[in-house]
Amino acid sequence: MALVPNPSVLGIRICRPKIISDYPLPDEESNSRSYLLKKIGSFYRKARRRLDSRRRRVQAHGLCVGLLDPVSNIVINSITDSCKGERKREGEVVLQEDLRRRSLDGLVVFLTRMFPNLAEGLAVRYLRVAKADVLIAACIIVSDHGIKGFGNSEAEPALINMALKCAGLAARHPDPKRLVYAWQKICNCMEDALGLLEMIQEPSRISQVIRQLAFMVTEGPPASELAVRRAWMLAEASVRRRPRSLQQPHTHLCSRTLQDTIHGYYLEALARLPAGSCFHRSLIKAGHCYGPLDPVSNIIINTIWYHTAFPPSMKLELNAIGTRSLHRVANRSLYGLASFLCTRYHGINFHQAVCLLLQADGNLARADPFLDPDSHLPYGQVQCHPDTGPKEAFLAAATAACHPNPDAQVKFLTSCKEVLETALSLLRRDSHKLSTQDVQQLARLLSPESPYDHDSEMALPPLPLKSYPLVDLADLYTVVSKGVNILLNKYEQMPNGDPRYELHTICGVNERVGGPAQWPPHDRGRFHVNFLATPKSPCGGKPTLFFAEIQSDGTYDSFCCPVALPLPCAGSEPPWCIFTTTYH
Repeated sequence: MALVPNPSVLGIRICRPKIISDYPLPDEESNSRSYLLKKIGSFYRKARRRLDSRRRRVQAHGLCVGLLDPVSNIVINSITDSCKGERKREGEVVLQEDLRRRSLDGLVVFLTRMFPNLAEGLAVRYLRVAKADVLIAACIIVSDHGIKGFGNSEAEPALINMALKCAGLAARHPDPKRLVYAWQKICNCMEDALGLLEMIQEPSRISQVIRQLAFMVTEGPPASELAVRRAWMLAEASVRRRPRSLQQPHTHLCSRTLQDTIHGYYLEALARLPAGSCFHRSLIKAGHCYGPLDPVSNIIINTIWYHTAFPPSMKLELNAIGTRSLHRVANRSLYGLASFLCTRYHGINFHQAVCLLLQADGNLARADPFLDPDSHLPYGQVQCHPDTGPKEAFLAAATAACHPNPDAQVKFLTSCKEVLETALSLLRRDSHKLSTQDVQQLARLLSPESPYDHDSEMALPPLPLKSYPLVDLADLYTVVSKGVNILLNKYEQMPNGDPRYELHTICGVNERVGGPAQWPPHDRGRFHVNFLATPKSPCGGKPTLFFAEIQSDGTYDSFCCPVALPLPCAGSEPPWCIFTTTYH
């Protein structure tokens, strides 16, 4: 990323995207793979010494893919293979070189499945740092990229189990489900398993230990998906005792973690704004998450202020916000946040700004201790005094974020502090969806010279879809909206038979689930969708985020289910679509 000085305003430093690859070069990746293959070969030699003579050849499925150290993984997987009671077919030869390569393929896929933003080359680089210990590598990635609370996330066990299954598939394990099941059983008795793996190094006790490990896999306590968390805790403790990290920072991956966090804030803001597309134009053009308040409140006040100060002349009646449009405004917000900090503190570069923002969960009021000295928020790690004032910093943010009227936004954000504090108190008064009256009150407060008139806005002429610049995209969202409403009608009913939820906003569509996108009118295709739906009740309620799979031609069953909003800097969460990728 490039820092670009602004010659028109002294001290302004603007962050712009710059295509610089910090991924490993082919020669480096090739050398790392060679190193890892040799390392894995040494693990197999150690594992053979820990297996008795009957099992030293039982290694067809004895991969070093697992949830402990590589040697223990090979031992346990070999024992699990022998527990199936299948005799090795005559003439079947297990080539050690093939086994090593399959194991490495599985380890790489484990990491890229856990961290969808991680390229294979970087996964190989992290495996080299971790000496082929896949959970150690995963812990280093979490630390390097500012991912918070991973070990405490409810989604973590399911994510590890799925990554292990995908690793088994990549390594051509004949029964990946059994691989996951066996490791769940081992993790359920982790302390006993670790004790047995220590004892197996004594030649006189090898047979006894192997029988006990085999019993643990076949007859032990029932498998539990949550048990794998114990393996993660062991890996975390190991990294704390002996910290490891890549020497060179990977700004791109840190930026993606921050961008995912900002995307989550936009989902929260959409859930609080009124339903429909009334504010979508203003949110996409000017609803950035930088400002003196928390990120969600900043998005809301920036959106309502711009909508009131620069009202639309027509309205687009479409209860969906473009997936790429949401990605674009989140990305622009990221550059706005970074430009703010780089302008305030000239000793900070883009990577350092991103790291500070990750520590502060993307909250400027926490990242910059001098932005609001009266705030009681825990501050970031800025150790120096600012080089410029908030006005110059917000101008840099607005310029980097491509705000349509930077000067007006700077004037608004640096206006009377009491006004913004009053707006914040109104937003915090009720954490549910803002009513029309709430929006009108905020509009009068934020832009008193341009009063918001809801009735006049409803009377605006609609923008015909045929006149919409992206008419094919509008057609796609019309098809998806119809499918979502059908699913909500079936999902859950009230006692009177009416659907319990009504569509609030479609906020993410992946139209390429079954391959390339279908040509309009999109009547044949499978879509993954995120949408917000509001419960129908007298007291209202905050919209719920849903994930849906929709088959528009009815060849597969469509379904939907509620999912949790992503936590700040969490890295991986339950199923939710983001841009053109769906994370499961």
